[in-house]
Formats: sequence, C-alpha cells, structure tokens
Amino acid sequence: MKPKIFDLPEPERQKAIGVLLEESVPDADFFVLLVLSSFIVVPGLLINNAAIIIGGMVVAPLLFPILGISMGISQANFHLIFRCLRTMLLAVGLVFLGALLMALFSPDRIVNAEIEARATVSFAHSVVAIASGVAAAFALVKPKISATVTGIAVSVSLLPPLATAGIGASMLDWRLVSGSIGLFLVNCLGIILAATVIFSLLGFYPERKQTERKLKTEEQA
Repeated sequence: MKPKIFDLPEPERQKAIGVLLEESVPDADFFVLLVLSSFIVVPGLLINNAAIIIGGMVVAPLLFPILGISMGISQANFHLIFRCLRTMLLAVGLVFLGALLMALFSPDRIVNAEIEARATVSFAHSVVAIASGVAAAFALVKPKISATVTGIAVSVSLLPPLATAGIGASMLDWRLVSGSIGLFLVNCLGIILAATVIFSLLGFYPERKQTERKLKTEEQA
C-alpha cells in the first residue's frame, strides 16, 4: 500500500500534466525571462554579490522544462523528453553566450568567491539538487507548495554554474569552465533523477497516452 502522500487522483494528474505542458513551451516569454535573469545573475557573480544572484533566480524560468524531462522519463515518453531537452539546450546556450559576452565587456572580470564557489562539485551540491528535484515535483501536484519557491531552488542549482562557465570562457580559464559545467551537470542530473522518482511514485505512467495526445494537439494548433 502506497503512503498517502503518493495517492494522487487521475484528475489531479491530468491537471498537473496540462500545467507542465503549458508552462514548458519555449515561447517568447520564456526567453525574455531567461535573458533578464542572466542580466541579473551575471553581474551579481562578477561583483561578488550573493543577494543579486539570488534575486536573478526569482526571474529564471527553468523549473518546468526540467520537470518536463523528468515527467517524460517517468512515462517513457520520448516525445516529451526531446521537446523539453531541446528547450533546456537552447536555454543553456543562451545563458552561456550571454554570460560570455557580458563578462568580456565587464571591468569586474576577476575570479571572486561567488564565482569560485560555482566551479567545485561537492556532496552538498548533490544533496541540494536532489532536494530541489523532490520539492519541484511535489510543487507541481500539491497546490499548497509554492512553485515559485521551488523554481528558485532549481534555478539556484542550474543558472549560476552556467553563467560561471560563460565568465570562465571569457577569461580563457578552462579550470573554471570545466568545474562549473561539471557542477551544472551534477545538479541537473540530481534534479531530474529525484523528480522522476517522485513522478513514478505518484503514478504518472498510466497517463502516457493522454500526454501524447496533448502534445500532438499542441503541435497541430
């Protein structure tokens, strides 16, 4: 018998899938928010200001695409996986390039404590990523859990390392680039794995055909 926390009625699963598909579309709003968040986070890193970096996380729209990848894995739905993976790859490229260009023209281009912290992978980072993935998955299906707060947690795990990689590339500091990309990948995999487990326990696999129908309807619109 499943614990009550994983007992999710079919209508609520359908509602969660609808929200996920709607919010993970790589439309103009998504990329505007991503650019704006980068314009906040990158200067925050360059001037070693944690408060500004966290402020940029409020704007970053990375929550739903990464949850979409997890949902796709839990449903064995390659259509959804590739759709959200494409969105994430576009986001990664945009943040990296934006950080590279901003850092090239910045007078504050030095390796400070905030930048250095995003170039090292540790066990603590993995724990944060897994906890963020669990919280994000529950936020999608539990209205009492704020998606905004968990979205910030996910963005904190993903956006600063990407921005740091761009800053490192502008300095030709390949140690910084490789370390920050490694941290991004560890965080990304931790979030995806944790959210996939939660979606599986919540019983989303039987909704696979419904998800596929909604994706086809979306493409035909």
